[in-house]
Amino acid sequence: MSRATPATAGTGSLSSRWGIGSNTRCGGVAISVPFRFCVIAVSGSVDRILTNWSIDGTGPLTRGISEVSTSGWIDEDATHWSIEPFLPIETQTLVEYLSNRAEKTAGLDPAGRDAFATAVRKISDHVAAKTSQYHAQFSDRYHAVDPDSDCKIPIDLQSEQVVDHSQRLMELCDQILADAAYQKLSQEEIEKCVGVSSHWGVPMSANFGLFQQLAVYARGDIIGRRCKRRLQNLYRMEMVDVAIYQRLVVLFQLAEDHERGEMLAAGQFHLRIFKNIPKQDVDMLLPGTQVRLSKLDRVKVIAPSLGGWLLSLQKISRFVLVTLALAAYYSTALVIGLILAGIGYCVKSFFSYFQTKNRYLLDLTRNLYFQKLDTNAGAAFQIIQQAGRQSTNEASLAYYALATEPEPISRRRLRRKCERLIREAIEVEIDFRVDRALETLLQLGLVTETIDQKLCLVTGAGSAGAKEGAWQNDADGRMMGEAE
Repeated sequence: MSRATPATAGTGSLSSRWGIGSNTRCGGVAISVPFRFCVIAVSGSVDRILTNWSIDGTGPLTRGISEVSTSGWIDEDATHWSIEPFLPIETQTLVEYLSNRAEKTAGLDPAGRDAFATAVRKISDHVAAKTSQYHAQFSDRYHAVDPDSDCKIPIDLQSEQVVDHSQRLMELCDQILADAAYQKLSQEEIEKCVGVSSHWGVPMSANFGLFQQLAVYARGDIIGRRCKRRLQNLYRMEMVDVAIYQRLVVLFQLAEDHERGEMLAAGQFHLRIFKNIPKQDVDMLLPGTQVRLSKLDRVKVIAPSLGGWLLSLQKISRFVLVTLALAAYYSTALVIGLILAGIGYCVKSFFSYFQTKNRYLLDLTRNLYFQKLDTNAGAAFQIIQQAGRQSTNEASLAYYALATEPEPISRRRLRRKCERLIREAIEVEIDFRVDRALETLLQLGLVTETIDQKLCLVTGAGSAGAKEGAWQNDADGRMMGEAE
């Protein structure tokens, strides 16, 4: 008995901890020991799945599911389809990186770093003044054609103002978008997207005669990732690469009223900005488009109705042989029944067609809901701010590249050095617009060009202040002239 006592005690301890040797009651119901172990095992497995597995195999399931949407996601090291002038980095981050780099590599002495900080402040003030000018000009030209405006315009001024402001507004938007490093898509590139779609898009047909003015601008031509199911993969979810535009801006003005889906009045100027749009789905963003059913969808609509009609016709033909021997009254009833059956199948085919079309419209609405960033005045505010950030980044980067050179350099060498600095910072290949950056630096008097067309920094702040004041006076003069 003395040897059995420790074993009994150990069994009791194990029983009290795991429920072995006795049933556990939950809500008055006895739960057996095997069932409790199964619950513990399943719970542990679920926790491991939620924390260790994802659709793309790189993170937790919760992250994978949250990011699997119609807009997909973009890897941090996403492949760039084409080299663009856009600098995908915040101004504060870029300046901080360049300052730390100058300190670590001894590229600039303390005085040089102070001069760089002073130059960045001057560049920021200069770009801020230009950004304010853009805002004032846009507000002055847009109020007459703003579709969201709650103000009234006298009838005598309506037609004249619309024509004048629309053309000037389009020119201003083109200039702002060029500063923000957007590329304008040609008419041929837009028309190539009509009638085709990616796996996530909707095939559309567009009526370009509806537009009085139409322009589409894109930026961030890269390779994104989205989820897809294929028959070859037994319809399991997998990640695939897709060529997308990170940002897409659509500007349009209609020649006539459009009432499908949303009321768009003729003469009003519309701006819309989207994110992560597949290249083949650009036509989905245009108004006046209609869903275009594929041949497969048409077969799905027609085949079931035709098959059902033939099957019913076979059954009815057997019944005809019997009813032919009956009275004429029954023959008339048979004819009426055939007519009603035909009408029923026509109605069924009609509703099947519209059901398929509504499914496409639902997919289109879902895509645009997640991918539309802003519209009209809000979209204009975004692109103006993007233009200011791009201009500040270009000028700051060019100044740093010149400041870290011991002797004057050519424009070509400056461009290559700026491209190398961005590649080292964020591992992205760009096409640096050296002329735009130098235009800002020359206006501020921070850079001068030698006789042999080489570039170097200007020592002293007097000339910079004079040039900056001259530019500000010139900008104020232009604004006053436009207001008059």
